[in-house]
Amino acid sequence: MKEEFLHYVWQHRHYDFLRAKTTRGQPLNIIFPGYHNHDAGPDFLQAVVVIGDMRWVGSVEIHCRSSDWLRHRHQYDEKYHSVILHVVFEHDTEIQLAENEFVPTLELKGLIPREMFDRYESLMNVPDMLLCRPHLTNVSPLVVQSQQSEVLVERMLRRQRGFLSMLESYQQDWNELIYRTLAIGFGCKKNGTAFELLAQSLPYRIVRAHQSSRFQLYALVFGQSGMLDVADRDDYVERLRYEYDYLRYKYQLESIGAHQWNWLRLRPQNFPTLRLAQFAQMLYETGNSLSDKVLKTGMAGLRSWLSIAPDEYWQTHYQFGKVSPQHASGMGVSTANSLIINAVVPVRFAYARFTGDEAMQEDALNLLEHIEYEDNKTTRIFAESTFPCRSAYDSQAQIELFDQYCSKKRCLQCSIGEKIVREIGTHPPNAV
Repeated sequence: MKEEFLHYVWQHRHYDFLRAKTTRGQPLNIIFPGYHNHDAGPDFLQAVVVIGDMRWVGSVEIHCRSSDWLRHRHQYDEKYHSVILHVVFEHDTEIQLAENEFVPTLELKGLIPREMFDRYESLMNVPDMLLCRPHLTNVSPLVVQSQQSEVLVERMLRRQRGFLSMLESYQQDWNELIYRTLAIGFGCKKNGTAFELLAQSLPYRIVRAHQSSRFQLYALVFGQSGMLDVADRDDYVERLRYEYDYLRYKYQLESIGAHQWNWLRLRPQNFPTLRLAQFAQMLYETGNSLSDKVLKTGMAGLRSWLSIAPDEYWQTHYQFGKVSPQHASGMGVSTANSLIINAVVPVRFAYARFTGDEAMQEDALNLLEHIEYEDNKTTRIFAESTFPCRSAYDSQAQIELFDQYCSKKRCLQCSIGEKIVREIGTHPPNAV
């Protein structure tokens, strides 16, 4: 027996509560099971129960056995002095708080539907990364869609908390926050950290001061990246170095060093030099307000803005000083989509929450419906089952669902898993 299952049974009253009584034989009426506490302290707070003819309001602690109270040393923790009911599967010892004062205890053994427990055990023991896969035919598509929508919002709220923490250190400057978030997105997994360091070393206020000069933006981006220090020399590199030397002296800048960049197992289209050129071009095309561009532009405008090609040098180069056959130098559709998914949408949602604009929150999530379903290791797990695979709205929800629920076996906190485990009727003759 696992405590997680007992939490679920208690919270949703999936036990024969009409036969509930304390281990000392006192009648027990559960008015309210309490609020599930995910922090330190008792498992449920502000519960309301009637024991005998006395009404109690306080905390409920749940264990597999009564003796777990002692094993967890709750008797020495003042937070547990507010416990009005100890709920256990098996009662094996009395818990005494003070002289002649015992914690009232409810033993659930014999009150839980056997079939519900068997379904839970069956779900937990499925040899599959997606535990609910064998049972999905019994779950309504509406339940699946509702759970996906819920976890997608959870994903956005989790990102928002991180953004608000960053915003505080940027003196509430949304332009700086958006600039750094986009920079990390440009680096993808391989060079996200390097791009973050670059943006940290080159504040947006400096970028904005040179917004009208594309060449100066290129010089700042490449100079701060450290790439100019190790580049093979040609006329283009020399002009960038000359411009950067002036700007570095003006702003007292220090580059992050070329050693920060990862080249291993990257296709030429993903080389950091080309990504940096695309980043500089994106900054040049932004206009006076980066926040306006990210927060107010529609899908077509976003894709156009992110896919504009850098200057002509990069049509025949992937690296400095090394000529290559002419090629497309703009950002590909999949990379632009990734930026919108992982940077634009979360930032737009966070800003909408920050300002209380509910329509903008909905608009931010709707952007995902215009982007194709992502293909990666996690989404392929869901695509092989009956989960919807219509757009990035679904794939982002499924990534969150897998990371925060499936991989942690939090099936009872998921409405899909809860539907599978739940039994209609809570008083079958056969109980565990």
